[in-house]
Amino acid sequence: MLAYTHGTWLLLLLLLVAGACARPESAHTPDPAALGEESTPHTHPQPHHHPHASLEDGEQGTVIPAPILTADHVGIGETTTATSMAETQSVSDPGSVTDTTSTSTSHSTSTTSTTSPAPLPPAVSEQPEYLKHCFYAEEQLCGHTFDGRPETSEGQGSTVAQSEAQNRGGQGNSQCQCREHPARPNSWYCCNISQLTMISSCSNISKWTNLHVRNMTMEDMDLSNPIFRSLQSLAVTDGNITRLVNAFPRLSALKCLNISNNNISEIHSRAVKDVPHLEFFGMSNNNLSLVPHRNQNKNITLDISGNMRMLCTPLNEIIYTESINFLNLKHSYCQYNATHKWFQSTDKVSMEQLENRKRCVTNCPVIPNYGSCNCTMENIMIIQDNQSKAQCHVDCSNLGLVELPQRLPDNTFMLNITNNKITSLGDYFQTNPTYHNIIRLLADNNQIASIYEFEGTKFIESFQRIYMRNNSLSKIPEYFLNNALLDSGLGRRIYLAGNKLQCDCYSAKTLLNWLKERSSDIPDYMDIRCRNMPQRVIELQEAKLCQSPPDWTDYIYYLIAAEVILLLALITKVSYDYWVFKTAGYLPWPASKMPKLPCDWLCES
Repeated sequence: MLAYTHGTWLLLLLLLVAGACARPESAHTPDPAALGEESTPHTHPQPHHHPHASLEDGEQGTVIPAPILTADHVGIGETTTATSMAETQSVSDPGSVTDTTSTSTSHSTSTTSTTSPAPLPPAVSEQPEYLKHCFYAEEQLCGHTFDGRPETSEGQGSTVAQSEAQNRGGQGNSQCQCREHPARPNSWYCCNISQLTMISSCSNISKWTNLHVRNMTMEDMDLSNPIFRSLQSLAVTDGNITRLVNAFPRLSALKCLNISNNNISEIHSRAVKDVPHLEFFGMSNNNLSLVPHRNQNKNITLDISGNMRMLCTPLNEIIYTESINFLNLKHSYCQYNATHKWFQSTDKVSMEQLENRKRCVTNCPVIPNYGSCNCTMENIMIIQDNQSKAQCHVDCSNLGLVELPQRLPDNTFMLNITNNKITSLGDYFQTNPTYHNIIRLLADNNQIASIYEFEGTKFIESFQRIYMRNNSLSKIPEYFLNNALLDSGLGRRIYLAGNKLQCDCYSAKTLLNWLKERSSDIPDYMDIRCRNMPQRVIELQEAKLCQSPPDWTDYIYYLIAAEVILLLALITKVSYDYWVFKTAGYLPWPASKMPKLPCDWLCES
């Protein structure tokens, strides 16, 4: 009897220990109410095993603890109460626990089937005008199954998603891998597409307005498929596609097309030829070499950045013949033809430089009453960081101009104004920014009287050549030209032959020596002539030019010398007379013959 009593108490004690172990587990169970009604529900709940699922009790054998209820069993939105009373009911009535669990599971399933991804707020920032018709689904939408639940690594949600897809309004075939965007009406997104039937199997395609396909993997994508007929925006991004074959249906409504980040190497030449309303065509980060033909009656914004195989010659033709606005010019490059006259030893040319070539021609000066200048892009210069910089050459020669053009193309590196009637350089090189990039100035055969206007300008700091032959220069400002020519390694040259300077003693003393020192920088210095004498500057002689005409000031020294001599003679005569008076007692003859003065009568008295 005593042993039986002890065994009973031991059994009760073990039951209490098991209940105490169950309560902390329930206490740490997340409160579904705290999660909120919009929390993402779990798909197939997995059984939870208590860490004390089996307890060894020596002689009494194994004791099974009470079942533990968690949020997975009751479903989101229900409250689990872990109390000793609930545990007692669970132990005493297992059937009730089973019913509760099944009810909770069914409730969880119903909750899951009606839950959809929370609508994402629309972007606040204003889009550019060319993107106003473009639609892009958020990337995180492809990170969930189409019923809004997170993707599982074991694919447990795929079967449920496909079965539920058949019951959703208008989804149709289970192969459909597209869903309507939660915030944009008539806008759909598709994920992980390997064949077009995964899109065409969806119902009501004719009502779709916008479509974004992410991660499409296929060899050829057929653009003539009817699924694209009614779309205004089509984005196929972040996939792996080799070719785009055929063309969009004739008179397609497409306004925005983006095929970026797909490794596409070829597009049918007439893919978008019959798309009259296309406003934006994004084809960045692919392996394309050519841009397909477009409807030339429409202004199109084009993004070709990241296509490192793009060819320059076709692009240059597009720039000149069509109205296209290129995006990301600094990150868009093309490969040049090695035999082309524009480029010199570079593997790639920035699209920005091709645009500069267009601006060089379109912004070429037109001078009223005189005519038009001729602007050409002569070559491409290679500068630091493998960036290319275009040179625009502006030829305004033989137009009879009397002043410099008011404005030049922004990238003007050479200006030719030879054979005109220009008399002054004005302040163009100081205040006009379109003159700041010039490194070569051809101004021969004009009437320019001075080049002092170059002083302190950006031009005189960076020039390579100055051609100022056969002008009307009267002086050469060697003081600031000397600073510009100090670094002989820059190869700068100034040509001044045919100018007739005002020659004087200064020219013979200073300018002549300066020209000899700068003979390598002024190659034609021997042909600079004097306007006031029939000889060249190099032939000037200091002895002849530095003589001054006779002047009365030349005799001042003789006059001073005579005065000094007379003063010495007077001092000598007075000293002698004084000595005679002291020794002989009589005054010299001039003094004895002088009449007496009133003061002498006073002295005698």
